[in-house]
Amino acid sequence: MKRLFFLIAMVALSLSSFAQSAPNRLIVTMKNGDVTVYKIADVDSLSFDLVDGDITATATFNGFEWDGDNGNVNMNIAMSDAAASYRMVILPADQAADAEAALAAQPTSTAQGEINMTIDAPVAGAEYVIVTVAYDKYGIAGDVMTTTFVVPEHSLDMPALAIAIPTSFNDCWVQRVMYGDIKVAEVCKEYIKEFDDTRIVVYPCDEEGYAILTKGVSATDGGTVVWDEASNTVAYTAGNSTPLTMVYLVNGEIVISAPEAAEDALVEADLLYDRRGNDATTYQIVKIGTQYWLAENLRATKWIDGTPIPMFKSTQADEWNANTTGAYHVYADDNEYIDIYGVLYNGYCIANAEMLAPEGWEVASMEQWTALRSYGGPVANNFKSDTDYSWNLGKEGNNVTGFNVWAAGLYSSATGDVDDGADAWYWTTTPFEDPLSSSPAFQMIRFNQTSKNMVRYTTSGHAYTFGHSVRCIRKK
Repeated sequence: MKRLFFLIAMVALSLSSFAQSAPNRLIVTMKNGDVTVYKIADVDSLSFDLVDGDITATATFNGFEWDGDNGNVNMNIAMSDAAASYRMVILPADQAADAEAALAAQPTSTAQGEINMTIDAPVAGAEYVIVTVAYDKYGIAGDVMTTTFVVPEHSLDMPALAIAIPTSFNDCWVQRVMYGDIKVAEVCKEYIKEFDDTRIVVYPCDEEGYAILTKGVSATDGGTVVWDEASNTVAYTAGNSTPLTMVYLVNGEIVISAPEAAEDALVEADLLYDRRGNDATTYQIVKIGTQYWLAENLRATKWIDGTPIPMFKSTQADEWNANTTGAYHVYADDNEYIDIYGVLYNGYCIANAEMLAPEGWEVASMEQWTALRSYGGPVANNFKSDTDYSWNLGKEGNNVTGFNVWAAGLYSSATGDVDDGADAWYWTTTPFEDPLSSSPAFQMIRFNQTSKNMVRYTTSGHAYTFGHSVRCIRKK
């Protein structure tokens, strides 16, 4: 009370002082230095008030529901006794620190209790923040309050699905399970290192159509398959079932027991369709460990934007050596080789690999090849095609991984076309740095008809004027 009387006295004294010089302005200076000026002729009265208590609006998160690609956030809002209104906004967590402008753009509200708010295109698994700021009856803001939540995975509103296990994987080692035009699960014939053999494994997919590798179920014996993507290892718990002909997708989980009712799902080859200008090429896909690879050599003759990649024949060795923009060569100048061997690219194509690989894929690095070798085993036969004449007769592999390497040979101006049937050479995107050489080079991978293992060239490299095969790996 004494403080109130003191302030009134001070204001009166100030007005009295102003009156001595006939003032016509009232100046209010805030502690932060902000100054507000009023015309005294417009001032009706001067008074003081006490707003008692915190000025807050607190949000309590109740839940989240997907609505198509958008999301509905359910919450409760409670204002403190001193609060008269509030503004609210929901932002990704990385934007919440700069919420002032977003809050200012929102209308004020006095609604309390249960509130629903829609957010556009939220990201599953991402953290979001409900930000609120309350105002007293004079419109003065209180403290900013925040409440965090995580957007759940986007589960489709769909019936239980019956997934028939394919009897053949000749058209692709990865089969996709479709609900309408949405990929909801995946059936893979894949190499399991523990058994040095293949198993058929079914995975549910996330909202983006990627297999959830921690939720695999083996159709071979009904066991569980859980992958650790960081270490590229698997925990396989064998089941006691005979080979399954049908599994079911129920509420985002693969189960082996039939539900009361289920719709038949479409199961089809999960092929890569690579479109470049007017050209369209189809590739088979194989899953090895946690990696997804093309099961065929790249045979693109255009960059990803549809621009032609220059092609040189065996008789154009000088032009091949002079090229610095990227070029390809067809082994023995025979186009019948392309469907089997793919084409041989020079190193400048690898230097421009982001324009060479199909969309969503990349030319594999030495690190990615090493991970493949680590899980699939170093033994070359695990990766080499088992098709007759894919290697010199009698040198074919067992292709237990499905990687399907053919002996496509190599090309250089010095050697011409050599070693088809005996060697397969692959570029990696990992540069080879040789301090004694001024020529840029890349590390390579080699499969040989007589070598036992996949060979990695990490301490040497081939110059850009060599022509090697290319394999691509999916980015996720």
